[in-house]
Amino acid sequence: MTVTASSEKTAAVQRVHDRYDAMVRRLTYTRTASLSERELNAEIAPVLAAEARLLDARAFDQWQTMLSDEMQFWVPVHPDDHPAKDQALIYDDRRRLSERVAHFFDPQAWAVVAPDPLTTRQIGAVEAWDAGTEIVATAPIELLHVRRGAPVKLAGREILSLERNGAGFLITSKTLILPELALSTPHLGWII
Repeated sequence: MTVTASSEKTAAVQRVHDRYDAMVRRLTYTRTASLSERELNAEIAPVLAAEARLLDARAFDQWQTMLSDEMQFWVPVHPDDHPAKDQALIYDDRRRLSERVAHFFDPQAWAVVAPDPLTTRQIGAVEAWDAGTEIVATAPIELLHVRRGAPVKLAGREILSLERNGAGFLITSKTLILPELALSTPHLGWII
């Protein structure tokens, strides 16, 4: 391996670790932040509501237009975990999220069995802060997933980072803290 190739690999690894650290910083920030910004809360709440509505409607093509190319999605096992050090239930980048959506409609995929599942996300009060280079937002969330057998009900908190995009916003990262999953983990392929 040449020195240039080695330097590029080191830089790429550092970028990944920087993204991991940013996910943890956002989570920590929302735990200790001062009072959120009322006007920003009102501006961000419709974004979170639209995301939930599109996901519940399985309008995945429209939902993906809300995501930045750098989107990352993390569901840690425990809220104090770190993506570089601890196993995650889910850690997907934008490409992997697109692949997962494609699998929802692939008749060869093992988890795709009629009927389509019914999913409802309920978002609580949104808090948002302008963190300089990004908007950090959090809200309590309840998820209900019905397919076969007993419904899966989960409650927790979502933490998102968003960037301004013209008159709107793009989601650059999303973390779901779902405490019940620390105890036992059902099949989670449906969570986005």
